[in-house]
Amino acid sequence: MARTMARTIVGIDVGTSKICTIVGQAGDGRRLNILGVGTVPSRGIDKGVVVNIDDAASAIETSIEKAERASGFRINHAFVGIAGRHISSLNSRGVAAVQNPDGISRQDVARAIEAAQAVALPTQREIIHIIPRAYVIDGNEGIRDPIGMSGLRLEVETHIITGEAMAIQNLIRSVERVGVQIDDLVLQPLAAAEAVLSDEDKEQGVMLIDIGGATTDLAIFAHGGVWHTGVIPVGGQHFTNDIVYVLHT
Repeated sequence: MARTMARTIVGIDVGTSKICTIVGQAGDGRRLNILGVGTVPSRGIDKGVVVNIDDAASAIETSIEKAERASGFRINHAFVGIAGRHISSLNSRGVAAVQNPDGISRQDVARAIEAAQAVALPTQREIIHIIPRAYVIDGNEGIRDPIGMSGLRLEVETHIITGEAMAIQNLIRSVERVGVQIDDLVLQPLAAAEAVLSDEDKEQGVMLIDIGGATTDLAIFAHGGVWHTGVIPVGGQHFTNDIVYVLHT
C-alpha cells in the first residue's frame, strides 16, 4: 500500500526531451532527502510547450507512476516546472505610502508589490512570478527586509515573469488530467538556481545557464536578487544536429 504524502515534496519537470518526477522529504536545514525518481522520454512537448495534451498527459502519468513505485508514495499533488519559448520577463517598481507610524508592516509591503504588478500586459499573457528584489525607504536604497523599519514612502523593485496564457493552461491541464493537483508553477531556471547556487553566488553576481534538449534557460542574479530570466529556443538537440551536419560534410 502506498504511503501518504505528509511532509513530502514532489516536483515534475516537463521538458522537451524528458519528463522527470522526483519525490523528496525535508531533512535537516535546507537538505532534501530524495525518495524516488521517475524519468521518461517526452511526448507532446515542443520547445518546452505542450502541443498535444493527450500525449503529454500520458508521458507525465508514466513518469509519476515510476516515481510512485520508487518512493512508495502515492502522488496527488506536485510543484510543476515551467519554461518554454513563451516565457519573458521585465523589471518593475511599485510605491506605497506607509500607513503605520510605528513601522512598515507586511500589509505595506503587499501594497507596494501589488502596485509593481500593475504593468500593462497583452491580454494573452499571465504573470507566473513577481519576485521582490530590493526595497527603498524614503529614498534609501538597497534594503532587503523593510518590515518594522520607519519611513513614510516604501518602494519595491521587482522582477516579473510572464508566460502565454494558453501555454500555461495547457501545461496545467496536462498535469491535472492524470489526477495530480498543482501546488504551484515554478520557473525552471529559478528552481535550478535554488539547487546549484549559493547565497554568496547570488550576492556577488552570477548567470545560470541550463541547457535542455530544445531550449536553454537563463537566470541572472546580482546583489542577492534576480535581475533577468529568459528561455532561448535552442538546446542540446540543435548542437548535436550541427555536429552531425559538420561531420557529414
